[in-house]
Amino acid sequence: MPLKIAILKNFLKTCPSPFVVRSDSSDVVEYERFVEIMAGGRTALSQIEILGAMRLYKEELQKQLADGKTVKTPTGSFYMGASGSMESLDESYLPNDQTNNHEVRLHHKPESDFEDSIRASLMIVREERPKLGIPNLLAVLAAGEDSGLIRAGGMIQIKGHRLRFDSKAVEQGVFFADAAGVEVRSSFYPMILPGKVLASVPDGLVPGTYAVVLRAAVNGKDITADRFEGVTVSA
Repeated sequence: MPLKIAILKNFLKTCPSPFVVRSDSSDVVEYERFVEIMAGGRTALSQIEILGAMRLYKEELQKQLADGKTVKTPTGSFYMGASGSMESLDESYLPNDQTNNHEVRLHHKPESDFEDSIRASLMIVREERPKLGIPNLLAVLAAGEDSGLIRAGGMIQIKGHRLRFDSKAVEQGVFFADAAGVEVRSSFYPMILPGKVLASVPDGLVPGTYAVVLRAAVNGKDITADRFEGVTVSA
């Protein structure tokens, strides 16, 4: 499975580029599952033996690091690192005091060959992260119509996420947009829920193909929109 990357708008003042790259793992392998995978690999060790070896690895690694040593492993080197600032040479170093910036952290510096081998076989895919500040339309269906056809004067059901809006605000709501971009707003909303909206199809709407646009102030302030293309209004 791949490493997933997304391109996001940059809000960091220290970086002049308008966009930044962020990544997500494709999955999480729990420890027990990792042991199962190792037991099925190139080894004669059982899962119990691997668990014992891993427990010993952890215990001995802790001891060596607590002695202030750098420990080299097949994946890289582990070491403890101290950081912080002081006002004077004789100021005490107190990493357990939350009122200062003194800190001791565990670090892992991967072996270059190990890191290079992962990078050489890593697959990267680009994904679009959901924009949680805008509505998300997933489906537009006829409502209360046995034929399943959407007709002028009838009702539609919209399914999705973050669909709630203020029906009294004329700039919010459900709009039918034709090919020329001309929009007509639905005037009746018997149900407005975050995941489902029932809206009227405007009377006199000419049969044809429309985009259904839903506008809402998801954050309570800024009006955003999403659209569902290819909705057919029948005669």
